[in-house]
Amino acid sequence: MAIMGEKIQVFLSGETLACATSCSVNLSSDEIDVSCKDTAGFASTIPGKLSWTITSNNLFVTGDYTKLVDAMINKTILSVCFATVANFSAATEADSDGHRVPQGGWESANDLYEGKCTVSSIELTADNGAVATYSVTLNGHGALTKHT
Repeated sequence: MAIMGEKIQVFLSGETLACATSCSVNLSSDEIDVSCKDTAGFASTIPGKLSWTITSNNLFVTGDYTKLVDAMINKTILSVCFATVANFSAATEADSDGHRVPQGGWESANDLYEGKCTVSSIELTADNGAVATYSVTLNGHGALTKHT
């Protein structure tokens, strides 16, 4: 069953980043070369260390942006999860900015993965005549674990 992108959110300490436009999760493995004469000239590898990152692109909201910059400067380890939204159908009527967010905010269905992370990069883009945006990359700090 296909899931629409707007139903998957990044939650930092239980709250979503406001005005997200996209997010991505990347899990990768270092490959350890175990090629030898017996592999007949072909490369052979085994999985090594796993690493993961989460990237979120957002419309600029001062509060969230400054929290992330402060976390990066202070090298703060954050709790993060990405999950589907449990209360997606509870979205209210649009506010004055056109946002449809349930009272109390979005809630995680706790159905995907979570872990600890640090802010490894944050980029603010403020072009003349355009809405300001920022992109943040969260670098996994230890294991990424499945919600149980």
